[in-house]
Amino acid sequence: MLAHEQSGPDWYTLHLGSPAIAAVALPGQFAQVAVREADGTLTVVADPLLRRPLSFCTLEPERGRLSLIYRVVGRGTALLATARPGSRLSLLGPLGQSFPDPARTPQRPLLLVGGGLGIPPLAAAAAWARAAGRQVTALLGARTKDYLAGAIEVAATGAEVLAVTEDGSAGRSGLVTTALAERLTPDAEVWACGPNPMLDAVGRLCLGAGAACWVCVERPMACGFGVCIGCVIAAADGGGYLKACVDGPVFDAARVEVLR
Repeated sequence: MLAHEQSGPDWYTLHLGSPAIAAVALPGQFAQVAVREADGTLTVVADPLLRRPLSFCTLEPERGRLSLIYRVVGRGTALLATARPGSRLSLLGPLGQSFPDPARTPQRPLLLVGGGLGIPPLAAAAAWARAAGRQVTALLGARTKDYLAGAIEVAATGAEVLAVTEDGSAGRSGLVTTALAERLTPDAEVWACGPNPMLDAVGRLCLGAGAACWVCVERPMACGFGVCIGCVIAAADGGGYLKACVDGPVFDAARVEVLR
């Protein structure tokens, strides 16, 4: 661990040196992180048992580095928050499917839509798309300015950033989906990550406008590689279920059922 900082009221940023993962990971993919005590003791074999799935926020393959942003929501992430720089973390990854290659549609404007802790994966996505020459606008929403987790990393890519907060403490006041509706055109491509109700609204807006849309979903999971079947999401065609960990977490919005 290179650095570990509290970046908001209850969210933290992990800066890690991991050349093997950084060399092959793509935006939208994630790692399963084993929880450690502050002294570096691995507790994954005892309590809590399961690793925590965290999406990549930044990826620096040339430097062998990556970063992860997480929120403390329970005992496992509370333990993770005690980890100190210089300690070693056990990561399983990269896992899952990434956002689509941005170079495949170079002329299409790309709209990134993030909500709260769904913003961090869009930092890596924005950097990837900018490197491919894409025009990128990031619409980032949260309850208050304190929960725009990862917004600084998104802005650092050079993407145009519009912040939207429910209380108006940063950017414009309102919902990020309203900002999307104002900018959405049939030729746009949308990549979104955030709470399921937001993803549902984004998907409906895009499908109604005829715009391509990819959503990065969050689901509780245990294994991260398709064995436990704990992270399924209903397929839109009625053909059963898809596993968020291996079929996703990034899906074409037309493939998945209502996300609420």
